[in-house]
Amino acid sequence: MVLPMAALAQTGSTASGDNGNAATTQTQPKERGERGEKFAQQLNLTPDQQSELKSLRENMRQQAQTIKNDSSLTADQKKAKFKELRQSTHEQMMAKLTPDQQAKFKEMQKEHRGHHRHGHKGEAAADKTQS
Repeated sequence: MVLPMAALAQTGSTASGDNGNAATTQTQPKERGERGEKFAQQLNLTPDQQSELKSLRENMRQQAQTIKNDSSLTADQKKAKFKELRQSTHEQMMAKLTPDQQAKFKEMQKEHRGHHRHGHKGEAAADKTQS
């Protein structure tokens, strides 16, 4: 769940298969706000939807912080809990969207995943092979 879910969850990666710590990715409040506004415009979210999604994001952040601070969990257990939290939050957020918004969201996810797969790392690797 990164740009789109990050925009939804404002926490980092969503369902994009990251390292498991995306739920704790720190971004600046201004950056989160700008991404959230752009995302809301792209999906044409209603004020009620924006409020509901904001509440879900805040809840996810609180739960992620609790997981992060739980010293009784191993790194693998934390990773599993973060993944479960992301999936659960994603499902709850998708339920707040109309079918058209869900389709647009999925399209945005595909574009974002493609951008990150072929983005900076791919360019750096290409530069190394040309040297």
